[in-house]
Amino acid sequence: MNEADQHLLSLIQAGDADGWHQFVARFQKRLMAFAVRQVDQHATAEDLVQESFVAFLNAMSDFRQQCELESFLFQILRRRIVDHYRRQGRNREVPACTFSSSAGEASANAQNPLQKAASPDMHASWYARRNETDEADRRILSHAIRQLADKLQAAEKFRELKIAEGLFYAGLRNQELAEVLSVSESEIGLVKHRLIKRLSQLVSEAETSSDTSARAAASEPPTDTLLTSVWESERPSCPKRTTLGKFTLGILPPNWDDFVSFHVRVLGCCFCVANLDELTLPPAATESADVEQRLFTSTVGFLKR
Repeated sequence: MNEADQHLLSLIQAGDADGWHQFVARFQKRLMAFAVRQVDQHATAEDLVQESFVAFLNAMSDFRQQCELESFLFQILRRRIVDHYRRQGRNREVPACTFSSSAGEASANAQNPLQKAASPDMHASWYARRNETDEADRRILSHAIRQLADKLQAAEKFRELKIAEGLFYAGLRNQELAEVLSVSESEIGLVKHRLIKRLSQLVSEAETSSDTSARAAASEPPTDTLLTSVWESERPSCPKRTTLGKFTLGILPPNWDDFVSFHVRVLGCCFCVANLDELTLPPAATESADVEQRLFTSTVGFLKR
C-alpha cells in the first residue's frame, strides 16, 4: 500500500468520520464509472457502490494490506455486481478485461480454462482469512508477480509485458494473443515459458528465505489459473493514475503510450478504463457532489468507532 492509502486506512480504523469522507470522495467516482458500465441504471450503480463501501467497512479485519485499496474495492464491487445479476436470475461474469467478451469469447472459453478464473467469486479467498500456509504461498507468488512486472516496466520490455498481461491477466490463448500482437504462436510460447520460469525462481528464492515451509516451487511452477487469479487481485502492470493522466493528454513517451493503449484499448482493463472515465468525462457523466454526499451519509453509520 502507498502512504496515502495507509493514512486513510489508519483514520478509518480509528473511526474517524472525516477520514471516511475523504475515502468516499477519493474512490467513489471511479467505482461509479466501473459500475455504470456494468449495469443498466445509474441508480442501481449507486446502490451497488454503496453496498461495496459498507462491505469494505465490514471486511476491514480481513484486509491484509497486501494490495492497493483501489484493487480491494474493485474486487468487492465486482462481487456485488455478480450478486445483483444472480438475484435477477442471470448468471453474468464481470471480467477484468473486456477482450474476453469479444466475438471470439465462446470459442476461447471452450478451449481456455483460464476464463473460469475471471469470476470474482474465485478471488474472494485472497482477501479472506485462510490457513496460514495457503495465504503465505499466495503472498509469495503475489510478490514474485509484482517483482516481475516491475522489472519488465523498469527495463521497458513492453513486448514481454504485453504477452504476460495477455496470458495471465486477460487469459488469452497463445494463438489468440499471437494474432493480436502480430507475432508467431511459437514466440508467445517461448516467452510464456521464460516468464513462468522466472516466476518460479522468484517464488523459490522467497520461500527459501522465509519462515514458511517451501512447496517446491521450482519443480512445481504456478498454474495458469492461479497466475490469473493473483494477477487480477494485484494488478501489478496496471498503469499508475499519473501515467493514465499523461496518456489522456497525449504526453507519454511513444513506447509507454503504446503499452497503455494496448492495456486499455486492446485488452480493455475494466479498472483502468474506469479510472480514465473519471479523468476524462465531465463530472455529471460519472458522479456529482450530491451523490458523493449521499454515499457518505448512507455509509458512515457503519463506521466502527
